Amino acid sequence: MSNFDHAKVQVREGWLQGYTEGNLKIFKGIPYAAPPVGELRFRHPQPARRWRGVRQATQYSAAAIQHVMSDENLPANVHGVPQLMARSQYEEDCLYLNVWTPAKTPEDKLPVFIWIHGGGMVAGSGVECVCDGDGFAKRRDIVVVTINYRLGFFGFFAHPDLTKEGNGTSGNYAMYDMRQACQWVKDNIAQFGGDPERITVAGQSGGAAATGALHASPLMKGLIQRVSIESGPIYWGFMQPAPLSVMEERGVKFMEQVGCKSIEELRQRDAWDLFDVYEKTPFGEGFSFCVDGQFLPEAYSDWMDAGKFNDFDVLMGSCSQEFPVAGPEGLPLDQYDNYLKESFPDNYENMKKWYPAETPIQAAKMASTIASDIMLMGSAKIGQLCKKYGKNAYIWLMTKENETERGHNAGSPHCAEMPYVFGRVDKGERNPFFDYHWVGADYDFMELIQGYWYQFAASGDPNGEGRPQWKKYEGEFDVCELSNHTHMFTEEEQEKYAYFWNRLNSSKEVTPIRLGRLAKI
Repeated sequence: MSNFDHAKVQVREGWLQGYTEGNLKIFKGIPYAAPPVGELRFRHPQPARRWRGVRQATQYSAAAIQHVMSDENLPANVHGVPQLMARSQYEEDCLYLNVWTPAKTPEDKLPVFIWIHGGGMVAGSGVECVCDGDGFAKRRDIVVVTINYRLGFFGFFAHPDLTKEGNGTSGNYAMYDMRQACQWVKDNIAQFGGDPERITVAGQSGGAAATGALHASPLMKGLIQRVSIESGPIYWGFMQPAPLSVMEERGVKFMEQVGCKSIEELRQRDAWDLFDVYEKTPFGEGFSFCVDGQFLPEAYSDWMDAGKFNDFDVLMGSCSQEFPVAGPEGLPLDQYDNYLKESFPDNYENMKKWYPAETPIQAAKMASTIASDIMLMGSAKIGQLCKKYGKNAYIWLMTKENETERGHNAGSPHCAEMPYVFGRVDKGERNPFFDYHWVGADYDFMELIQGYWYQFAASGDPNGEGRPQWKKYEGEFDVCELSNHTHMFTEEEQEKYAYFWNRLNSSKEVTPIRLGRLAKI
């Protein structure tokens, strides 16, 4: 038998020993870059170091430094992973990836699916239970890769001194981590039976915003072929890259706060001591991705409007009830009606028709649906730009609900597609981590959505195998509704979205944030 049969492969840095599980060969904790510690803190990632002998790749390595919650009931604005769900330790040395491959030989050249985890780019990891690659890779001939990347403070800290050191740029280290992971995959994935010319990068929520930035960045040209952007459009979305100057100002303030006189002194400080100080930063005033002049050369919307984005195939969309706006008691009908009158005075009667509610539970669901439909316009905008510049885009809205009373009341929430894409059977109640007993419609939907995602990764077109036809974005609001009865938007549905489209394009403020007052935040 060959080394590959025994889950042993040679990458550029040395030999790796994984393990087999059913039809899969699994490799965990592979370094794709050098540890970003000490002198490499707040620098672009450097190539992974070589080793001699055989490196064991059978256990996950550390995830990025982040808040690890001891209590699941912490406030909703605290991003982190519940301790009971933590699957590894959290360290500054975190630049690792994991590979699941169903290939029988290194010559199979299967499509490759790289997953960028969500968590607002301040939390999460590539080893969360819902995004293990086995449930997708074992059912489809696809190589799945999940990655960790630097988060929050360590992923995005910027400062004028770092900008001088970096020849005019600083921050966005996490974005360069993602690029380095893609480069590692392109260089090495053939050893795992993957095709380096068929690489799809997919991300959800904060990972979707990151994937949108990869779609735009000139530094990604030639590295990958496709992107899947799930519930995180940058255009009209809730995550926007700030100017570099904003991040630099925050960096100056933080340096004063911790009493460091130089970047070198900051690099010598204990990572967790710095993080403990950073955690006290008010929500919304921390470090995130920015227009750094290199990875993102210009403001995102200007860059995209000018058609400067990469020639990648695009799969993009979101869920129909992304934003919860009330608790289990629902939203009082009078409050919902006042919201419609105040927010949509030019279209009040149509809004009542499009989003009817007879109970507080229905009112909460409809208010959430409005916010999510507005979010979908960011995906439609990218579809429209791809059409304008002759590039391929397939846009989706998922309305599939859990087959329970609670599921039908809540709808299709943020993250709802993830258990189906990754084949995490009996997960997905409220969010992808919680148990939910699947029934026949859930298994059918998993086969449908995995088929679409696989075929897109394989060819750039999600169609095939008798699935409902998914039209490329060519006409206005060519959107596929993913549900128990998947179909393209009808003319009536398109009329509803045309209203939001026109409001956004006329610069009137209609954003999901306006629903915050309904959520009693």
